[in-house]
Amino acid sequence: MTLVQNLLRPLNGSKTFLFFLLFGLSLSSCSLFKPAQDSTTSTDKDKKTNKDLDPIQGRKVFDPETGTYVIVEETPSEKMDTIIWKDLPADSYPPITSESDGFTDNSNTPEVIRIDNYGSEILTSYNISLILPFFSHRYDVSATEIFPKSQYALNFYAGAKMAFDELSDEGIKLNVSVLDSKADDAVVRDLLRSNEDIAAAHLIIGPYQRNNVRMVADYAKREDVTFISPYSATDDLSNSNPNYIQVSPTLQSHCEAITKDALNKYDPSQVVLVCRDKQDEVERLKFFQDALILEKGMGVPPFEELKINVQSLDLANIDLLPFLELQDTTVFILPSFSNESFVYSFLRKLEVSKTPSNFVVVYGMPQWMQYERVDYDYFERLNVHVSSDTYIDPYANEIQFFKRRYYDRYGALPTDQAYLGYDIVLFAGRMLQKYGTKFQYSLDQEEERYLHTRFQFGKVVMPGTTGMENRPVDHFENKYLNILKFSDYQFQLQN
Repeated sequence: MTLVQNLLRPLNGSKTFLFFLLFGLSLSSCSLFKPAQDSTTSTDKDKKTNKDLDPIQGRKVFDPETGTYVIVEETPSEKMDTIIWKDLPADSYPPITSESDGFTDNSNTPEVIRIDNYGSEILTSYNISLILPFFSHRYDVSATEIFPKSQYALNFYAGAKMAFDELSDEGIKLNVSVLDSKADDAVVRDLLRSNEDIAAAHLIIGPYQRNNVRMVADYAKREDVTFISPYSATDDLSNSNPNYIQVSPTLQSHCEAITKDALNKYDPSQVVLVCRDKQDEVERLKFFQDALILEKGMGVPPFEELKINVQSLDLANIDLLPFLELQDTTVFILPSFSNESFVYSFLRKLEVSKTPSNFVVVYGMPQWMQYERVDYDYFERLNVHVSSDTYIDPYANEIQFFKRRYYDRYGALPTDQAYLGYDIVLFAGRMLQKYGTKFQYSLDQEEERYLHTRFQFGKVVMPGTTGMENRPVDHFENKYLNILKFSDYQFQLQN
């Protein structure tokens, strides 16, 4: 299955191009969303819609059960703008068809040029399968709007298509198939069992839902095919699997990045770790204490810790004065994210507790950027910082250029998912071309800055193998994180 070129002209309206993309696919003689051999009935499938995607909210969201991040720009259940139907002449806006010029030549069968280290095959072309939750089975040609949960995959795919075009211009030959996971375990299972494109793939990208990621990771381990997970930051989805590449840093990586940034500016004695006195939050403090040892050595005293009783979230009886440094800076680190009220209460208490001679800095989690209750004046006056694996500078020339190209093509501005799809596909395609099918073993040699982040992958070794030479690889994880400071009433990259 080749990924075909989008022939649609730019359309007005931020959501209109998404409708026409699905509309064109519905008319195509070769659907990009191959139907899986699903044994369930349509009635059974409709009953699954309540669990189509994980119940997560916001760009950076933590799973309190696992203590890890899950990435999503648009909430899958978010309401979409209503699309007004218009009758458009077919000759002016032709649908996507299989006869269109594609990104690759379907007759181009990959041939081995040579085999490098780790059995990496350098080929004349490469097969890539994208597995995304398009929910094509929920598309209704008579409806006036797209199924809301399709938006996330469509935006990712729109950015990916632009990257495939760019890779083609660079002379990189790729055979691409695009498959619909429907965020359904049974569908993904059938795809992995019987889909010919996946069976021939040298690289798989996606899917979204945690269980789906786990299934594909197990398949990649079993079949020895490289797999990129763009969204899940859970570190326990696959064990002893060097074919698994995790783009989103884990919670531990965020804690390590915050610790490193704080220690670059302040003494460990100035840092106070703050959390609710709950087991899952208390356990997170160990990430910071371990990171302190990595940065400063075994002899350094641990960070001071403040554990607040969950029954006292108004913080009325909490005395912060003993923690405040007179004529110096106190750094408070709060690895809390699931309770916005607690974060708001602490910031308010800190604001009224400090004096003009107390200078404070607060480090928080990425989800704070999505908070709605917290007064941004607290963010400004308390010098709030957060970690984030994404930073899109709206004033950067390359961002503005991408926005113009994206709008010219789709008649809409790119979302964070579009940047993600563009960056991951562009990075993966270049890595395949340069290092072959096992390019993950050369990830540490490439740290180029892309639009939404810098990819800085590292090996995650098997537990219990510390100190061994040539330690076995558990998986690969992107470790790069930005530290954003709230300044001038917006989060921006600190100087």
